[in-house]
Amino acid sequence: MEIHTLCDKIQLQPEIESRVIDFVNDFDFNSVNKQLKGFQNYEKMSEALSELQTVLGEDTNNIRILACMLKASADVYKIYKDKGISDKIYFDTMKCYPRFIDETYKMTGKLYFDRCWWTTRQAGCHLFRIGELEYEMKHIDDKIVIGIHIPSDADFSPCAVDKSLMKAKKFFTEYYPDLANAEYRCHSWLLDNQLKGMLNENSNIINFQNRFEIFDEGEIGTDFIEWLYNTESTDYSALPENTALQRNMKRHLLSGGVIRNAYGRLK
Repeated sequence: MEIHTLCDKIQLQPEIESRVIDFVNDFDFNSVNKQLKGFQNYEKMSEALSELQTVLGEDTNNIRILACMLKASADVYKIYKDKGISDKIYFDTMKCYPRFIDETYKMTGKLYFDRCWWTTRQAGCHLFRIGELEYEMKHIDDKIVIGIHIPSDADFSPCAVDKSLMKAKKFFTEYYPDLANAEYRCHSWLLDNQLKGMLNENSNIINFQNRFEIFDEGEIGTDFIEWLYNTESTDYSALPENTALQRNMKRHLLSGGVIRNAYGRLK
């Protein structure tokens, strides 16, 4: 697949697409072919990214690294086709690029790409958007588990989550049969047990949390602030109070409370 075709299909922001194509037209991707293919090795994708950034050098607004991510993502289309995976799953997966750019714009007011540390997964064919959720083939302790991720634009209702999980289990059984009985895990602030005191027991978050057996309370984190409040600020007193969870979480934080990124396995 050509990069411009991918950009159009995923509706990359026109201003960003124009700058990407300008770079693509003058760049020899053969010079980074080793690194782009390196994304397909899960254990070495971080190393490949580091090497790629060194080769690219100074990268204003990360247009160069975005173009390379899109090139790698366009290249793995062949893997999808060879396996028989649908175009819908492919393009749903690759729509992470405009979504991430939109998320950053909402927080900073700047239109740029800042998620190359994450998109090695999409560009390396390790993560798929199936329905409302994303599923990553994670290599942990000499085995592969299916990591569940919740995109910011997901319908998080119990029915939508049920459908996604059902489709995911069918997907891995069909296209990655060795993972047909793999364990499904989630590592997220959404699994912190303290949320039960901040939300109605029938809330979508609590319904999702109850699907998991928590096996590790996890580390203290602040990344939830970005998703819950659309800001990177840790000035807790200035956080908005537009929803019950925002209000209850703000009180929790101002009283000295913390939130942990808990680890759970699907029951």
